[in-house]
Amino acid sequence: MSCSNIPPPGQPPDGREIPKPRYGRNQERRPAGGLPVRGRSRRLGVSIAYFDGRPEQVGSVRAWCTGATGLDEETAAPVVLALSELVSNAIQHTASGDRCGRVRVSVETMPGEVVLLGVTDDGPKAGQQITRPHLTGHPEEPRVHGRGLHLVAALSEKWWWTGAWGGPLTMWALIDPHRALGSG
Repeated sequence: MSCSNIPPPGQPPDGREIPKPRYGRNQERRPAGGLPVRGRSRRLGVSIAYFDGRPEQVGSVRAWCTGATGLDEETAAPVVLALSELVSNAIQHTASGDRCGRVRVSVETMPGEVVLLGVTDDGPKAGQQITRPHLTGHPEEPRVHGRGLHLVAALSEKWWWTGAWGGPLTMWALIDPHRALGSG
């Protein structure tokens, strides 16, 4: 093969074009430099963002959430606190906290300013036992960890999770920021 017959980079010798890689929905959206990457939702009024799975990103998640709800800071406080706990749990207990991990966050402000939060992790950490989110012990028991979901349960009308065993999970919380704490 002479130099004039050498195909350009990215093309095989027979002249066929190499197709670009295909990605699943939003897989190409990776956080760059720790900044959130906005996603798109099919539903109107839903804000979605992807964040690096680093603990220092939780502050960025809180700031983004306040704007995403469209509520003033005081009204949004219980929403932001619950979201902060859910994201912190995803980073601490799943592969989202590993190198190159990420967390997908969705916020939907519904009629009456009720807010639906969703936090999707990257699935279980490699080599660790697969666990499911659950409330542990009693919230008044003296201990260092294990109160996050109790806090989310206290702040929300309802919380739950969806996902397949051994795969990414989405934690959901439905929060009425106008409800008096402890009345639910």
